[in-house]
Amino acid sequence: MHFLIIWADQHIRTVRQLDALISETYVIAIIILLLFLSIAMLIANSIAYEGGKNPKDPAQRRTWFIVLGLIAPTVFFLFNYLYVKTTIENVALQAKFSHTNVIATVIIFLFYFIIGFLLSKVLKNSKFGTIFPTKK
Repeated sequence: MHFLIIWADQHIRTVRQLDALISETYVIAIIILLLFLSIAMLIANSIAYEGGKNPKDPAQRRTWFIVLGLIAPTVFFLFNYLYVKTTIENVALQAKFSHTNVIATVIIFLFYFIIGFLLSKVLKNSKFGTIFPTKK
């Protein structure tokens, strides 16, 4: 397990261990993606509606959504690059993991915004739906 390697401070020495780490990295990327989408939804629901002609609450929700969408892939990439990659002893295996790290980071970034956009359209009558409002 990815977390077992980190907490036990084991080192990756074989291709088999690296393949397991790569699979776990993709799974963790999906977990991070879903976690940050959930946090964005919680924050969106915690921001109160403002009345009036030009309410500022949709902009606040959108700002939080975008900030979380930038933080998630950045933290994921840096953690893997600065810590997990150092547990891999072979330089060739490190290069292979670096490729995986970039792909997983892009997956988080793209799917966060794609799923977030789709959720805002599906939940258009909720607070989360005001992140990407539908033109009337």
